[in-house]
Amino acid sequence: MPPILPSPSTPTAAEITQNIVASFESIKDLLDGKSAVHLATVGAIGVLSSNHRIYPARSILVSGNCKCETGQEHTSIIQTTINVVNSQKPLTKLQIVSIASDRETRRGAAFVALTFKYVLLTSSNIFPLLSPLRLMNMYIGDDNLTPDKDWKHVFKCFCNLLLRACGIVVKGIRLTPTIIQAHLKSSGHSAKHIHAVFNPKDQQDVKLTFDLLKDIWSLPQAPDGQTPGFVNARNSLRLLGKLFHLHLSAAAHLALALYKKERKDFIPTLLYVDLAIMIKNAIFCIAKAKVDNPNGEFWLMLLGTNCLKTLFGILRTMIGSDANLDMLQLVQRLTGTTEVANILAKYWHWDYGPRCLYLPMIDCHSVEISLDSANYIKPSNWRANVEVKNVSLVTSWRRGRQLIQDKFPFLSSILNALDNCPDADILAPSGILLVTKQLNDNDLDDSVETLSTTPGTTLEASDIVGPNDCVKVEDALDEEPLADEAQVINQANKKDFN
Repeated sequence: MPPILPSPSTPTAAEITQNIVASFESIKDLLDGKSAVHLATVGAIGVLSSNHRIYPARSILVSGNCKCETGQEHTSIIQTTINVVNSQKPLTKLQIVSIASDRETRRGAAFVALTFKYVLLTSSNIFPLLSPLRLMNMYIGDDNLTPDKDWKHVFKCFCNLLLRACGIVVKGIRLTPTIIQAHLKSSGHSAKHIHAVFNPKDQQDVKLTFDLLKDIWSLPQAPDGQTPGFVNARNSLRLLGKLFHLHLSAAAHLALALYKKERKDFIPTLLYVDLAIMIKNAIFCIAKAKVDNPNGEFWLMLLGTNCLKTLFGILRTMIGSDANLDMLQLVQRLTGTTEVANILAKYWHWDYGPRCLYLPMIDCHSVEISLDSANYIKPSNWRANVEVKNVSLVTSWRRGRQLIQDKFPFLSSILNALDNCPDADILAPSGILLVTKQLNDNDLDDSVETLSTTPGTTLEASDIVGPNDCVKVEDALDEEPLADEAQVINQANKKDFN
């Protein structure tokens, strides 16, 4: 590959072309000896504002890469981008409060290097708001920078874990797809609905993801007359459902206690870290908003990479039937997406949002809110008060923990033990930061793929079992010790799901 040419301003088409292998005779020319086709990383700025003229993403970075670069190389790219944005602060009046991405590993390593540099200083203006939050992780980067993980990616990974053959372990019960399907059927869901939410063909379907998670958190108590195995599994499912439905503090404490109890059998460590990072960032961002703009508002749904997904939706509309695009097309048309975003900001009633981002809105009682004008949640759809002056982080954080201890008393001893553990917090359950800890070889994060069916097969409605069919499975869980996860996977791979 030719070297990247520096450009003092916007690169010309000639410069871009010179840095791209535009013609090749075989796929080997693209692989460049690294067994990976060269791809691109796109960075954008999203403003945390309710003003629809402002919050759509504006792209500022396009970096060609081969997915073989190290976390250190990613760190250099991101730090350069941050420096450029900060250099324009007198003009833009913008301050970077967090950096967000999906669950890509190299960016995760770069985020750790950039946002886990120091412990929050007592002289920081947000220290008085955050220091009373027991078990909160206080590591930050320069200028109180914190990382974020896209919440849709986190929830999709939880859904994928529920679809894998070995399931997850909650309160000593291994919840496999077969058991979950049985409980959904016993609570009145049709076989057609269960087949839809357990369909492994489209792992990026956000609507199906939230349908499954909502089905779990809406499960009622087990009816009378059921076996102990069925009741125990239902209680574990209801406990898991609380994690998906509780507010941030309660979810943080519940996830911390369950991970501390079951470790990787509950969820992979990397997924737990991403969940904890996502919750931590939301709380830190609220604290920064309270200090920077005490009478302002804060829109939680604008965190993550949702604004970037909107930009990609516009970009794919522009390229038509061509599913992919090369670097030259990308650079030339990203400028167009900014122009489109500005047009849609001015004529907001033209903007219906990319259909792939459709996510139904629900109220606090899990009732779906139907709005014909919205394809995904925007600040204009939010009905509650979002003024930061009405938020007490200390009260909310303590109330979340108290809620968990009241609803699940058996977890109180775990949380109380963490209070007495030096340096323990939501990202260091044993006093050692998980983001820098070397993980065991069997602590694999397979939440990015579904393991419940073999390649080329689908789960048919006729395969869904009822509560009577899974009684023996659940009773066996009460009688036998918990199997090793690798053993469960091997056994599951031998099972025919057709």
